[in-house]
Amino acid sequence: MARLNFYFVFTFFALLFLASCKDPHEFRIDPAFADYLQRFENEGAIRGTNLTPQTSGLIMEFATLKDSTAGLTHYETPIRIEIDKTYWNAIANSAGADLMKEDLIFHELGHGLLGRPHLNTTLSNNDWKSILCGGNKVNNRPWNINFRGVRRKYYLDELFNENTAEPAFASLTLPVDTTGFAVDYQKTFDNTSQAMWLDQSSSQLNITLDNGRLRFISTVNSNFLVFAQLQTPISINTDFSYELTFQYPTLSNSNQFGIIFGHGTGGTTDPTEYFTISNTQKMQMGNRSWYSFYTELTKSSILTGGVNKLKVFKIGTFLYYFINNVYCYMSEIEATNSINEAGLMVPPLSTIWIDNFKISHKGALLAPPVSKTNQQITTTIQKVDNFIPNNVFNK
Repeated sequence: MARLNFYFVFTFFALLFLASCKDPHEFRIDPAFADYLQRFENEGAIRGTNLTPQTSGLIMEFATLKDSTAGLTHYETPIRIEIDKTYWNAIANSAGADLMKEDLIFHELGHGLLGRPHLNTTLSNNDWKSILCGGNKVNNRPWNINFRGVRRKYYLDELFNENTAEPAFASLTLPVDTTGFAVDYQKTFDNTSQAMWLDQSSSQLNITLDNGRLRFISTVNSNFLVFAQLQTPISINTDFSYELTFQYPTLSNSNQFGIIFGHGTGGTTDPTEYFTISNTQKMQMGNRSWYSFYTELTKSSILTGGVNKLKVFKIGTFLYYFINNVYCYMSEIEATNSINEAGLMVPPLSTIWIDNFKISHKGALLAPPVSKTNQQITTTIQKVDNFIPNNVFNK
């Protein structure tokens, strides 16, 4: 018994000795995080928060985290932050990689250096209120946060000052004039001359006219991107609108469906803008070149299983999203080239109807409305397994 006690006491004091030898001011970070840490310090200084982790101590390192966790802060001395390497590498090649990495690092530094906990409340437009959203899910909502453009400044202001006022972009009052748009292309699907995409019908995606609407029946477990190539591309500097009416009556299905437009290149990461909804009243928006959709919103203006008109206005550098004529959201356009394609996304193993395809732009007509001429529109269909990108990992 005495021998056992000796080993116990020896082990205890050995561990205590090792713990006491740990430098509480140790500063050690992986080079991949150095620039983001410097940005964090700079943004803090701009807002009156001066941080000196190089002397006060900080450890930031890669790890293999569990349960789809992107980052983890350990409240040790010094603070130790782990970043999941698999997730870091997964987002590395997307168009928004730098901002997504900044979001992740700033979130963890907000915990570790600012001492802030998770904050899972929302703004008036249903955007997350803070970059510090995370932890326990709220109504099973994904943690995707639209950390771009004007939102980035607000989120950084809020990060260093929780009392930051609600920003203008969160208002549900439309901030722009959407009148004065003239029709360039229009299809009502009343007859075969109106029914573009009919010649693209196949055993995997059957396309037919059905009582003045175009019906798509998918027989495979993939999304279909259905494009119309515009004869006269729309300059990216032009203000334009695009609308399409949908009915997707599968009431219990959470599949996203909606409109797509952009400058197609035929690759798997085309810079295609998308605006989609589901019968669970969820709205998503984003650009296909990004790793993930920008954010997911719950919108009561979505008629579950009913007829839903989606419309987006591009005015200046912003997109303004409408569901059944109700203004829902605004966000910067990601596309930088002329818009030469517009269409829809058909969800897997589904039947969906569309009607009233219309593209307009501000000012005089680009060309006579296609519905009143014999002009042909080139159509293409692309089958993709993962059009709507991944949810971001928890933080």
